[in-house]
Amino acid sequence: MGGTPNTPFFYIYQCFFRDLGVCLPFSQFECDFLNFINMAPCQLHPNSWGFLRAFQVLCSALGIGLSLPVFLHFYQLKLGEPPLGWVSLNRSKAGGLFSLYSKSYKGFKQGFFRVRPKEADPLVDEVFHFGRLPRFPLLWQQNLIKFNRSSNLQLSESDTAAIADLAALPRPLDCKLVLSLANLADKERGLESEYLIILSC
Repeated sequence: MGGTPNTPFFYIYQCFFRDLGVCLPFSQFECDFLNFINMAPCQLHPNSWGFLRAFQVLCSALGIGLSLPVFLHFYQLKLGEPPLGWVSLNRSKAGGLFSLYSKSYKGFKQGFFRVRPKEADPLVDEVFHFGRLPRFPLLWQQNLIKFNRSSNLQLSESDTAAIADLAALPRPLDCKLVLSLANLADKERGLESEYLIILSC
C-alpha cells in the first residue's frame, strides 16, 4: 500500500471490486456523487454502488452523456441508523432504474481493506487528489446532503432528454445484467439482445 503513517487513506469493501467492477481511481462521475452527498466511499451500501456503476454502463451503451442530475432524478437518499449506519439509494417518485444487485448482501462488512496512495505529493497522486484538492471525502461523514430526485438541480436540455429516454426503458433493469455488459465492445447490441431474452420470459 505504501505511504507513511500520516498519509491519507480510506476504507473500501472487497465486494465493490469483486462484484460491481469498481476501479481505482474512481471515475469523475463517482467522485462527483460522493462530493455532492459529502460521503466517504465505504458509507454507501454495495447495492447503491451497483446503481452508480450500472448507470455508467447503461449511459455508455445508449450513448447518453453521464450527468449527475439525471442519475439523481431517479433516486432519493435513505440514511442508515445513526451514528454509523450505511447510506442507501431508494427509487424516487420517478421510479428507480435498476433492480438490487443482491437482495441480501450478507457478510460484506467483514471484507474490507485500507487504501493509501504510494505518493503523498498531491501533484503526483491521482487516486486521492485532483489539482491538489481531495477528490472525495475520505473518512465517515455525519453531515450528509439529502436529496429527492433532481428537483433542486438545474437540468439542461440534454439532461431533460436523457431523463425521458431512460424513463421509457423497461424498468427496473437487471443490475447484474447491465454490469455484465461493461467489457463488451458493442454494449448497445448486448443490451438489446439480453433484454429481448428477459422480456420474453
